[in-house]
Amino acid sequence: MNNYKIEISYDGSLFHGFQKQLNVRTVQSEIEDSLKLITQNYELNYAGRTDAGVHARSQIISLKTIDNLEPSFFNSLDSLLGDEIKIKKFQKVKNSFHPRFNAKSRVYKYFLQPNDKGKPYNRNYRYLVKTPLELDKLKSIEKIFLGRKNFKNFSKLRKGQDPFREISKSEWSKTNDYFVYTIEGSSFLHNMVRAIVGCQLALQENKITKKELKESLERPKEERFNFIAPAHGLYLWKIKY
Repeated sequence: MNNYKIEISYDGSLFHGFQKQLNVRTVQSEIEDSLKLITQNYELNYAGRTDAGVHARSQIISLKTIDNLEPSFFNSLDSLLGDEIKIKKFQKVKNSFHPRFNAKSRVYKYFLQPNDKGKPYNRNYRYLVKTPLELDKLKSIEKIFLGRKNFKNFSKLRKGQDPFREISKSEWSKTNDYFVYTIEGSSFLHNMVRAIVGCQLALQENKITKKELKESLERPKEERFNFIAPAHGLYLWKIKY
């Protein structure tokens, strides 16, 4: 058995997320449909799932197959995938490699732009915000998410799911006329990053206080926050191994 590590990027605008689902177009189903045209013997694994509308600068998948694949195979696959999914790199790795279980951390970036600075062609790739953004105010709250915290109020948990996650980076920056929030952690709950961004924007609009945010991580309430930033500003940026 041969195992190949493949780095891909994709435009999530027209996909209902990464993971395969019935009767909707997803990144995984698109990859598998293309693979079936050039091989029948394979096992596909991936580093993480992204929601509908979320993009990936760098997603890692692995392809296990009895075939010894040549570069021409990956060139063919890249052509079949079209313009919305692109293969960036590929390499043969140990059979024990798994893109999800071997990952040490995941980096996400969220892009925002003041609405008056935005362009129509950016609307699927940045969140065009109507409220003025204050970088100093955003940076004043960024560090409260660091460390091992209880993110129960930032996700809809499955029954029995562990709400604790370890966050190693939480940082706001500004480049030209847009803002970027970068977060890195070992793993994330469903909608967790978008909720973290949404809550920080709610703080900007004085809909919640810094005290309420801090308390939600220390003594979570039963009800989760309803401040969820739109999917199209979010990018899976990097998987670290």
